[in-house]
Amino acid sequence: TRALYASLASAAGRDTAELARAVAAWRQGGPQGLDVLEEPWDPPAGRFDRARPLLLAADLPAFRPWRNHLTHPRGHVQLRLGRSGLWYAYESEPGREDWWPRGTPDLDPVGALTGLGTRVDL
Repeated sequence: TRALYASLASAAGRDTAELARAVAAWRQGGPQGLDVLEEPWDPPAGRFDRARPLLLAADLPAFRPWRNHLTHPRGHVQLRLGRSGLWYAYESEPGREDWWPRGTPDLDPVGALTGLGTRVDL
């Protein structure tokens, strides 16, 4: 199975970790989930700008913005706004840029984080 997976990754022009991350993004949100993983973009004012006050109102810390990403100050949770208006939750080890799609996309940024359950110490 590993050889087959490595062969598939090579054929897709990715290493095995990149392919696994792409599969996780596809499972999370289909083609839109894969787009959120691979294509940062600059969202217009509106939904993205309203997310930070919503997170603060839910007693969460001030997430740092970059393009369509909002990152927890400890660097272990991230929200990404998709072009469809859905929020996608990501997790990483603190201090690393190894983001993995987690949970279920949601129109509400707090809802996208809530879907992570108790695995995330926010």
